[in-house]
Amino acid sequence: MPDFGKNELSHLMEGASRVLITGLANPSVDVLASAAAWWLYLLKKNKQVEVVFDGQVASYDFLPKNLEWGQQLENLNKFKIILNTSKTKVKQLSYDVAEDSLEIDIVSDGGIFSAEDVQTEQGDYKYDLVLILGAPSLEALGSIFNQHRHFFHHLPVINIDRSVLNENYGQLNIVDAKATSLAEISYAFLGEYLDGDMATNLLAGMIAATNSFQSAQVTPASLELASRLIIQGARRAEVIEALYRTKDIQTLKNWGKVLSRLTKRDHLISSYLQHKELSDLPQDFQDLVRDLILTTPGAQVAIIFYQLELDKTEAWIYGTHNIDVPELTREFNPSGHRHFAKIIIERSLEAAQELLSDKISEKLSVINSA
Repeated sequence: MPDFGKNELSHLMEGASRVLITGLANPSVDVLASAAAWWLYLLKKNKQVEVVFDGQVASYDFLPKNLEWGQQLENLNKFKIILNTSKTKVKQLSYDVAEDSLEIDIVSDGGIFSAEDVQTEQGDYKYDLVLILGAPSLEALGSIFNQHRHFFHHLPVINIDRSVLNENYGQLNIVDAKATSLAEISYAFLGEYLDGDMATNLLAGMIAATNSFQSAQVTPASLELASRLIIQGARRAEVIEALYRTKDIQTLKNWGKVLSRLTKRDHLISSYLQHKELSDLPQDFQDLVRDLILTTPGAQVAIIFYQLELDKTEAWIYGTHNIDVPELTREFNPSGHRHFAKIIIERSLEAAQELLSDKISEKLSVINSA
């Protein structure tokens, strides 16, 4: 982390008292583990801190047991109605919530209230700082941003990411495309404050993001950092057990089905699951698919097809860092963010596979010939 980034980050953290940690919807292990490390740090600093993510949040033994993961923002601020009682006192107050309105009845203790006696005031927000992890854009936060756009545009935002496509939407943007993980970026600031739990979560983020240090981005410095984390108390065995050795038999069977049905077509890999197989997906399924792309030579896009009904198929599309997935699938009205999108195709599983694979293969050919 550049010195100016570290200094400004420290300044923003010290000046805040109520911090929201959020990030990419359906967060990866790296995002979750990094969020947990920051949460532990902020608690040490006696800050009020909450962690909220849209979508599915996986559970792992190395994550703090007392960390409550929220899925939506609630009670962000208060709206005040102020009544001037300097001349007329209140004898009784009642209210009623109608279908589209709140009606407040005030009975005076003699005298008359007028419209001039009433004022309204926007109260302070519940938080005074937002820390966002692993989201290349605010839209990548999912419903957390879509339902509270005003909030994110009026509070200071710290944006920590490693995507070259990051839109630098924060008051402070710490974006390092060369880093192996958000955990590695976070260590540059948190390193001097680590305890065993923080170190364990940062190590988990690094291991998950690099597929156990098999990613091409891993450098000797990355391995040295992992060693320092272990020296500082990171419980490597606990991380490995949680990430790789605790999947139940049915989960492993379904992931095995994904692998056995895998096909490769130039820069595209794809597989599918049938309707009855959807309920037993691994909780870290998105991480597994991402690792699959990383370890498949030449792969830029992965598609997993799900048969929802006989003539209705859902496709989950994953892309490498240089692929804008929503743009790639724009004609199918995708939802998601730059590296991941969901689409619905009103066709059978086989027909949907053929249609989408043809379209994306053609577009990847154009991209790679440019």
